Amino acid sequence: MKKKIGLLVVFICLLTSLMAFDGNREGFLLGFGGGISNTNFSQEVEWMGDSIESDDESEVGFATDFKIGYAPTNNLELYYSNKVAWFSIHNALDEDVTIANGLSMLGASYFIAPELKNGSWHSSLFFSAGIGMASWSTPFEDDGDPWEGTGYSVGIGYEFNKHYRISLDFITSETSLEDTFTTNSNIFMFTFSGLAF
Repeated sequence: MKKKIGLLVVFICLLTSLMAFDGNREGFLLGFGGGISNTNFSQEVEWMGDSIESDDESEVGFATDFKIGYAPTNNLELYYSNKVAWFSIHNALDEDVTIANGLSMLGASYFIAPELKNGSWHSSLFFSAGIGMASWSTPFEDDGDPWEGTGYSVGIGYEFNKHYRISLDFITSETSLEDTFTTNSNIFMFTFSGLAF
């Protein structure tokens, strides 16, 4: 309980500091986002030389996005981002479990608004892309190692007000556990984010 209260206090402090920077996209950036996700996935099992593949499944869930990085100009941001789709499935053991299907990546966003100076700001459409380490895990279960692999993300968004953005991202990844179990997933993620810069 103490950990949850501590995390809540840290989160509130970070959100209240969103306006503490100079308001110019150029420089340090820190952001959090939340929204909805739609994950399409299939799984494959390799067993004694045979391969068994599941039907494609689709699950709607919650989406989170964390971002920290640096913008060398008002039009270009370079960052580390962690995008996760959270949803529930009924697994092969007849249990309901929560899945965290995510991508920890190095990414970049490019804003098409004209270069602005002296802390001025202008709304802008932006495009983003990233590549990194993907995971498929059951974070609230005691047993089970995360499945790991690689993935990439592409997206489009709009910064409609200083510090606030909406974005639509497509994430695709392949994760596996001991080369026996493999999950291929495609995620569409719509998020609303607040960023400090």
